[in-house]
Parts: sequence; structure tokens; C-alpha cells
Amino acid sequence: MQELSIRERILKFIDTLPATVCVKAYGSSIAYQSGYKANEKKQVDLIVVVDDIKKFYEENLIKNKYMYKLTPKIYFKHASVEGLKKGAGICYTTDINYGIDTYKMGVIEKKDVLDDLLNWKTFYIAGRFQKEMFTAKVDEDIEKANEINKKNALTIALLLLDEDKMTLNGLYEQICSLSYMGDSRKNFKAEDPNKIKKLASGSKDHFDTEYKDKTNLFTVDKKENIKIDYDKLYEMIKFLPDELKERIKEKIKDKNIKDSKEEIKEVIEDYLTTIIRSSSLGQTKKGILTTGPKNSLTYAFSKLKKGRKKS
Repeated sequence: MQELSIRERILKFIDTLPATVCVKAYGSSIAYQSGYKANEKKQVDLIVVVDDIKKFYEENLIKNKYMYKLTPKIYFKHASVEGLKKGAGICYTTDINYGIDTYKMGVIEKKDVLDDLLNWKTFYIAGRFQKEMFTAKVDEDIEKANEINKKNALTIALLLLDEDKMTLNGLYEQICSLSYMGDSRKNFKAEDPNKIKKLASGSKDHFDTEYKDKTNLFTVDKKENIKIDYDKLYEMIKFLPDELKERIKEKIKDKNIKDSKEEIKEVIEDYLTTIIRSSSLGQTKKGILTTGPKNSLTYAFSKLKKGRKKS
């Protein structure tokens, strides 16, 4: 009997869950990253979108008891909706063993996904959705919002891109790096320092399709050097999320926008670093309750060990 592919196994897993709106898988189990051994077991990272996060956990605690240790079981049973949404609006459960795979499952409401994709409230979902993912269950509203999210990601990546990195690979690394600005895991070296390069190179075909082939903001030569059309790029600022757009306007005020590249970069970096740091720390604190103290520490130490080993 032929072994099921990882994507087929993910579809089987989500069939065991209560009602979902959209499910996406991300990470090294889906998008190729260099540095992994061929037979190395990879965690499957899932974002499960639902209409009602409290209802989902009430039903899943009955339907799939095996997923929860004692502390998370108590937390999910008694937590308020506000408590579940602290941080970035998403709750993770780690170390879910199903079949031959181990899952890390994040649950979030659809309205919070749309808010982050369109407004970059926390950038927690927006940043992940800008990279390669496997969509196991589609929601058209989310897909449309993500197209806007990716267009805005391309705009700010081009605005941030240094002169010595004007290549397709440099651009893709810049897009990948956006969600790590201010991430608390980097401060503690709990991420592979080469992860951004691995993500960009491993997902090149995806980035070509989603970014290069859908824009007229730059041209590419045979050596994959890019030339940015700054007139068109600066026009795209008006489509950015409102708060970021207003901060840029306030910073440059009456200056010529073409002479304000460094000021614009400063605003973008400060904005993303601030919101990502806040949501990242909030999620880390909540993780002790949603995954349990033991699982939370085990997961943190494994990330730390892996990140420092790669260093």
C-alpha cells in the first residue's frame, strides 16, 4: 500500500476536528528548507481558522481529548474569549501526535485573521501568510485579503531593500525577514540564524509566482538583478494599512517623497518591530497555559537548542 503524502495526511487530520473555516499548513514540513536531513522528522505547523474560538475548544476538548495535557485542558475549559485572544488572537497546542506526524495547531477566529491581513494589527498571521503555505481548506474571503497582504508586503520589502541587495533573492529574503522583526525568539537565539536565507531559497518558485509574476514595480535582468520603478512604488504607499500609511505621511510631511527613502524605512522598521515584539511576547506568555508548562519548556528548549546549534 502506497504511503500517503504529508498533504494527504494533513487532510485526514483536519477531518477529525470540529467545524473549521480555513486551514493552512506552513513551515519546513511544507516549504523546502535546506539544512534538513532527508529522513528528519518535521513538525507540521497548522493555522486553523474558525468562526467561534470558544465553541471550537469546547467541542474539541470532548472530541479529541488526547490533544490536551492537564493545564491546557483546564485553561481551554474555563478561559474567556478575551483570554483566548490575548497576544495575537491565536492559541497554539503543541506535541499533537496523529499517525506518524506531530502537529502544532494554532486556532484563531476568521475576523481576527482578516483584521491582521488587512490592517496588520499584530502581523502575526499576516507575516506567516506572506510565505509559502499549503491551503488544506480554502476560504475565499481570506484568500482575497491575503492578496492585499502580499501586495503590501512586496511594497514595504522594496522600500526597505538596500542598494547592495537589489536581486530577486535579496528581495525574497527581505520579504521573509519582515515577520522576524522584533520577534522575541531571535533575541534568545531560538531561531536558526540562516532561516531567512533557507526560506527564501527553498521557496523561490513560490515567490516568483506570488511576487515577481504579479507586479510591475520592478524589472528583472538575466542575472536576476532587479530595477525598481520608484514612481510606481511610492504610489503604492497609499494602499498600505491605515496606521502605517499615516505614520509615513506624518514623518515626511511636506518633504518630497523621492527624497525621503531613509525616513520611510525608519517608520516601517519601527512600526513592524513594535507590533511584532508585542504580539510575540504575548503569545510566549500565553503558551505556558495553552500548551502546559512541561510542553512549553520542552518546545522552548528544543527551539533554543536548534537555533544555537545552527549558529
